[in-house]
Amino acid sequence: MSKISRYSMAAGLVFGLAACAESAPTSTADAATAGDATAADGASPADGSSTAGSTTYKPFDQANADPYLLRVVAYEKIKAIVGDAKLDAAMFGGGCDKYSATATTPSDPTKLASLYVESATLQASVKKRKDKHADNAGADLGTLIDTQICASLAAGATTTAASDAVGGVQWHGQLIQKGLLHYFYAAWYGYFFSGSRKDWDELMAAYGKSFDGKVEAGLAGLVAKRDANCGTTLAKDIWPKLLGGKAILEAALTKEGKAGNAEALTTLPPELTTLAAELDSKMQQVFALSLGHEFQEIAAGKSAVVKLAEARAFWRIVKPRVAAFDKAKGTKHTETLDKVEQDDPAKVDTVAGLAAIKAVWGLDVAALCK
Repeated sequence: MSKISRYSMAAGLVFGLAACAESAPTSTADAATAGDATAADGASPADGSSTAGSTTYKPFDQANADPYLLRVVAYEKIKAIVGDAKLDAAMFGGGCDKYSATATTPSDPTKLASLYVESATLQASVKKRKDKHADNAGADLGTLIDTQICASLAAGATTTAASDAVGGVQWHGQLIQKGLLHYFYAAWYGYFFSGSRKDWDELMAAYGKSFDGKVEAGLAGLVAKRDANCGTTLAKDIWPKLLGGKAILEAALTKEGKAGNAEALTTLPPELTTLAAELDSKMQQVFALSLGHEFQEIAAGKSAVVKLAEARAFWRIVKPRVAAFDKAKGTKHTETLDKVEQDDPAKVDTVAGLAAIKAVWGLDVAALCK
């Protein structure tokens, strides 16, 4: 069985979706079955509140989460295709304009472009994404991410470059995959400030961890990978606090007399904004470690050009934070790290790049990561 098929079956059972990942659940009750089953073990109270030992998430309404869960499944399928040793131009499927932007089910799930454009309105969701960070507030991230993904889909479908060269299928594949991580991150962070039950369920789904706590995909998968690679415990830090955030939100909504699914808080409680800052700091560490990991791979000469594409994608996620640090401290780390935007890995000073990461985040990647 292929990696794609294995993931689809796991996602279908664990994320609470139908086994055919391209189809939405037939009903909310059906969709919630997998998540609810864990409550019998005492992991999650019947009322959906969190306990100290809780590892499961009971959404306010499963229907809120389903679109993002389907988008995470689509991302994992894209990731599997990009990671296929036999990746070739035919798997890209051409430009975004070849597929229906109003479709919700991929017409050809073997093609990257079909998965991107037609999976649970993934492309439409990407396009409308804004950055809610104070140091980049209002930035039209969605348009930038979509433009890059569509350009790589079109170029990858016609490239004649070597697979692992600049402009080759691996290069474009990584820009597509990592661009989608940027989208999920922006969505996840933005929903902290929406203040509604609906958007909190979307936040939890966008993180990519199955609601029974057993499958880590998307952002959660990247967190787990960095923990394994660097000996950190970020996954164990993030998930329980996300679970606890639901109770903070529910208490604040009840206090304001907001009972509706989409009704939003007039004022966010300080506990929620503090939680957002704390967990975002941890996600920033994940991306910084990931950027540092790519520097290590470039320095070791391991598919250096492809690793440069991956480093570039991670750099674009953390660049506003580094720019803000430089402005506050009078440093020039942005100038150092911006060198990943050119196409020659030999021109990237990986030692200086790792030093910049240590200065900004206090992370010694060389000491931490294998």
